[in-house]
Amino acid sequence: MNADLKKCMMLHKAAGFVPIKPRRIDAAFFSLEANLFCGGGRVAYQAIYRRWRPTVFDDVVGQEHITKTLKNQIMNNSTAHAYLFCGTRGTGKTSTAKILARAVNCLNPKDGNPCNECSVCRGLLDESILDVTELDGASKNKVENIRDIIDDVMFLPSVARKKVYIIDEVHMVTQQAFNALLKTLEEPPEHVMFILATTELNKVPITVLSRCQQFEFRRITNKDISGRMEKILAADGYEAEGAALSLIAELGDGSMRDSLSVLDKCVGASDGKLAYDDVVKIVGIADNDALYSLSVCIASGDTKAALEKIDEVIEKGKELGLFAERLMKYLRDVLVVKITGNAEEFLNTSAENRNKIEELTEQFSKERLIRAIDLLCAASAQARYSGFPRTLYEMALVKMCEPEMEETEEALLDRISVLEQKVKEGVIPISAAPADGGPRQAADAPPWDTQEDLKVNQRADTALPVKKEKAKPAEEHTDQPAAPAAGGTDAASRWPEIMNYVKSHGGMPIFPHLALVQAKMVNGKLCVVFGDNALVSKSVISKPANVKLIEEAAKSVTGEDIPVACVTSREIGIEGDDPLKKLEELSKTHSEIEFI
Repeated sequence: MNADLKKCMMLHKAAGFVPIKPRRIDAAFFSLEANLFCGGGRVAYQAIYRRWRPTVFDDVVGQEHITKTLKNQIMNNSTAHAYLFCGTRGTGKTSTAKILARAVNCLNPKDGNPCNECSVCRGLLDESILDVTELDGASKNKVENIRDIIDDVMFLPSVARKKVYIIDEVHMVTQQAFNALLKTLEEPPEHVMFILATTELNKVPITVLSRCQQFEFRRITNKDISGRMEKILAADGYEAEGAALSLIAELGDGSMRDSLSVLDKCVGASDGKLAYDDVVKIVGIADNDALYSLSVCIASGDTKAALEKIDEVIEKGKELGLFAERLMKYLRDVLVVKITGNAEEFLNTSAENRNKIEELTEQFSKERLIRAIDLLCAASAQARYSGFPRTLYEMALVKMCEPEMEETEEALLDRISVLEQKVKEGVIPISAAPADGGPRQAADAPPWDTQEDLKVNQRADTALPVKKEKAKPAEEHTDQPAAPAAGGTDAASRWPEIMNYVKSHGGMPIFPHLALVQAKMVNGKLCVVFGDNALVSKSVISKPANVKLIEEAAKSVTGEDIPVACVTSREIGIEGDDPLKKLEELSKTHSEIEFI
């Protein structure tokens, strides 16, 4: 074939046109066309992922479980008539299909790889041999397109050993077209091979799956992507920092093509060496240091510092929605490491970033992480339809840092987990439960001697505090336990044991609400007393099933059947008085009081 013709056809291919073999060769025409395509002798720039597309199985990164099998089939001459390659984008499905198409037709295969030097390999590479047909399933998805294939398979290949049909995005083919292809796909002629590729395996009919050898392409690890990019840059005469390549690989999210596209974008802005800061600036994302700093603010509840961090991110020109997505993924990584304790296995990131994430697991509780991720998801969904996305993200950030602003179950669990951690670390010392069944209090907590102190110390969503009695003289102290209330066993003094029983016997959903109450034995009844503003908790606990569970717990702990009543301080007392004292007075004059 004329050299000018070959050059022109290769230029057509680079420009995205289908090469057409003319019947007459006009050297002057091809010379003029070559100058138009090449800009006067200069070859047009080609994207990195196209220039460095794998040409042999050994170049396919991260898919050794597939390439090894295909190489063995080539060497043993045991290839199948139909293959189905599935997996996420940019993992090498189409590249592997093209390599396989050349390998089965290569005149001198080397260890299962195509030689890329024989006449057939060169013809398939420059598409001068048309025995390998690549179709786009998204555009060629009708019955008439499949009929063209069915008619064409009856003819022998012109030069190659086999005719190969590569159908990309095959899940886009219609059901009728699939049905038309089934018979040919099941029993094609000996000289025909089908290679189907898809990113959505669930949309491919089971009748097609059963007729193909299926190979699942895995997401490529950041380590493999970074290694491949390092080799490419070295061959092109560039250098790059390891941190920069790790960040690009992380942005690629397991896709080699996506990573090389980002690399192609960043290389143009570098001066021979690609730095980490260059990638952050060019891509327009927040770096891992910003994510780490903001996560520390959330863990410590520092709302002011968190809002300042968000303001810095916006001032640097970062897109807030993209930053929220990265923060969500970052907190997800912290949660996974906190639960599994294995950062290397579950995180696809650099060693430095893994160390920081492991540090954050000590500062976060699981409840706060889950709640933070939920808030970010909700804010992201609302921001798409809002004219004030920044406000939504800032509100979510404030709620993350201050869970006491909400009365949801998730916020209560978050607050309880923080208190439990403080108690565990000794920040809040806890004394033994009082004999009268009142709530546990810190050993150094001051007594509430005035009504003003009561208002200051009482929280809107916590149990009503009990006023402390002043200490009796030393001579009045005795070692005898307090007498039980009238009517039987003093179950209130064993309220912590009752709560633990409820928690361990299916009562975990109501356990946060029980943490807001105090217990008191009055006239033989175990009264569960809520604060004036804890109406939501009272409505939950007052359900018959929950009351029955508490009664069961009281019987298990005390050995006696003790009725349970739910009541708020407002229902049984007046402002300024001790509601439990008022309850005792009412019980003396009314033997049967309906509390629920």
